[in-house]
Amino acid sequence: MRCLLSIAGLLAGLAAASTAHAERVCTAAAADPAITVALHLDDAGVTQAGEVHWAVPNVQPDLPSMVHIVYPLDGERAGDHPLAVITLNAVTGNEIARSPTASIQIVVDGMEMAVRAWDLYGQTVASLQANPPEGGVEKASFVGAVSFSPRYQDGRKDIDSDQALRRIGTGAHSMEVRLLGQDGLALQDHTYRLFDMGRPAKDDVQSALDRARALVSQPERCAAY
Repeated sequence: MRCLLSIAGLLAGLAAASTAHAERVCTAAAADPAITVALHLDDAGVTQAGEVHWAVPNVQPDLPSMVHIVYPLDGERAGDHPLAVITLNAVTGNEIARSPTASIQIVVDGMEMAVRAWDLYGQTVASLQANPPEGGVEKASFVGAVSFSPRYQDGRKDIDSDQALRRIGTGAHSMEVRLLGQDGLALQDHTYRLFDMGRPAKDDVQSALDRARALVSQPERCAAY
């Protein structure tokens, strides 16, 4: 697997915000920086939970990963099925000017699996229209994350995301990420190779876990959320 720039800190923080409260998260990478382990600490500095992040290689190797697949930490390996897929999406002024709202769709091995409203996008566009930046809205840009997970919302399980995660966990070939405008048509469409990898290799997880554990004794070096 190629060594890539990653957005592990940002996305580990996003994952931390959606889990049980942990004051600090200690994150460390394996020899392959695409694999990281995040350990969640409580107020007393005791490890409560852990996650394994895989930064899926970008369509261009010199660009940071725009997709993270998050697995539970099961002992010293990644769990069988992912907890979530987090996509980082970037839009330009042309796309912002075209659609006041947007959603993100993931397509796994050609199957349309799940769609999420990109709420922060709509809020940002409304703010830009109310207070146009220098050069006008057409010169604006926005980057934001969208998380796909089977968390219960309004008393029901997110079946679409659950199916997508199970398919990825069995070793899917590819994942397509579509940015859909208000009219439902694609503003962007990117495909990422998943390398038929059901979960990160145990050796990579163990090396990242050892480094993350070393940080636990120095909580001031870990990110606070």
